[in-house]
Amino acid sequence: MKILRVAPDLYPNVVGGLGIHVHEMSREQTKLGHDVTVYTATEGSESTYETADGYNVRSFKPFVKILGNSIMPNLFFDLVKKQSNYDIIHAHSHLYFSTNLCAVARQLSSSPLVITNHGLNSQTAPKWFQDIYTATGARLTFAAADKIICYTETEKKELVDLGIKFGKIEVIHNGINTDLFVPASEPCYNKKRLLWIGRYAKGKGVDYLVDAFRILKEKYPDVSLTMVGRGPDKDRIVQKIHALDLAGSIILKDFVPNSEIVDLYQNSSIFVLPSLEEGVPRTILEAMSCGIPVVCSRLPQLVDIVNGGGFLVPVKDSQTLADRILEVFSDPALAEKLGENGRKKVVENFSWKDTVKETIRLYEGLV
Repeated sequence: MKILRVAPDLYPNVVGGLGIHVHEMSREQTKLGHDVTVYTATEGSESTYETADGYNVRSFKPFVKILGNSIMPNLFFDLVKKQSNYDIIHAHSHLYFSTNLCAVARQLSSSPLVITNHGLNSQTAPKWFQDIYTATGARLTFAAADKIICYTETEKKELVDLGIKFGKIEVIHNGINTDLFVPASEPCYNKKRLLWIGRYAKGKGVDYLVDAFRILKEKYPDVSLTMVGRGPDKDRIVQKIHALDLAGSIILKDFVPNSEIVDLYQNSSIFVLPSLEEGVPRTILEAMSCGIPVVCSRLPQLVDIVNGGGFLVPVKDSQTLADRILEVFSDPALAEKLGENGRKKVVENFSWKDTVKETIRLYEGLV
């Protein structure tokens, strides 16, 4: 098949779950013999090129960025002109203008449109704007799709409640390569090393992580936290870290390549994700696959995934976040049990090979 994938972010230009998902899906589909092209945003000049992994990229320079959303009129013109050359158009996240453009273009062509929902709500837009958009633009965008992919039944129910037709939605779990993300030969359960990977944005709850870390420092002065990512709130968070005199115990990294990310998980004792909004983050699955206990926000779609492999805490609750981390720190046997449970759950239920296979099956049903 000829597949056109449309997404605002693409690894390694942008660090984050969506960008990595788009890269990995495109790479694996290319390996299976499909012809894959990705339309995405670029900070530089517009260009067309082939990646080392065999898929093609057409990058478009945004006219403007609003709330981190790239507005790319040229993408729309190119899409309308060329979309009939592809068997499937697969857009990622209804929250981005690029997917909205795909929905408009669907009305002008016979090429089927698939949209993957990477979380219903934005992590950057104000709530009042999100509420208006969900009731208008989101509904119209989803309505234009031939199929919608959700990661969990919880997310599917959210879309049905929004008024999207039940039969249009398919649940295909997010997945990761469990042969790559494996536990360390000597796990760090007796260490005090925290790891966070994500985007510095309001919806990621990073403030609550820093506040929890300050509490942890009082109990365990040797505790450390590695934070990996970029984003609009990073400068402010760094200022907060220095203001709380935590800079000596927090390691900040803008980017860690995939070739090194497994070592980062394996050398950590707990993965922490205090997000206010999420889909199903690859980072949680990667950590669990590496046998690392997880402490994350109690978001509905994460409960069944994390239960047994870590602890879930209320959003915006730094004290409970710190308490659950302290509980794991104080009991290496508990940490080991959580790590083993998490690894088993991911291997049995979240194989990346299955994710790719089910996505291709969905395409075939539309062509």
